[in-house]
Amino acid sequence: MDYSLKDLKNAASLIQKSVFGKKSEYQLTFIHEDDDCWYIDFPNWPFDHHNLMMVAGADDLCDFLSDDGRKTRVSVIPASKKEKHEGYAELQRTDHSLTGGAHYEVKGIEGFNRKIWLCPVTLFVLGRYPAYIYLKKN
Repeated sequence: MDYSLKDLKNAASLIQKSVFGKKSEYQLTFIHEDDDCWYIDFPNWPFDHHNLMMVAGADDLCDFLSDDGRKTRVSVIPASKKEKHEGYAELQRTDHSLTGGAHYEVKGIEGFNRKIWLCPVTLFVLGRYPAYIYLKKN
């Protein structure tokens, strides 16, 4: 993968917005594409599209939450400590590394009982690997 200076500048800008423009809640959309894989809908992503692919359980969660098997929308609240959010499932981080992504244990989604892995794109979307992620299907 050869990235241009422009690609790296755009990536730095996206990270800056994620880190310094933190929101209390995010609205995220995931699309099941023709290659039979789930991807986060992340406009202006400056790198290869395959980096946005959901794998290692995150794809199964997208499929589980989708009503039509093609798209799913969720509200996400990142948190540094355990909180109570009525109607939200809890994802608790079990490990993480800067370039290795993070594993989360999913709690509170009846019928979905497994861990998922979130790749480093999470740093672009949320600005960090939160200790807890609260998730609600829209």
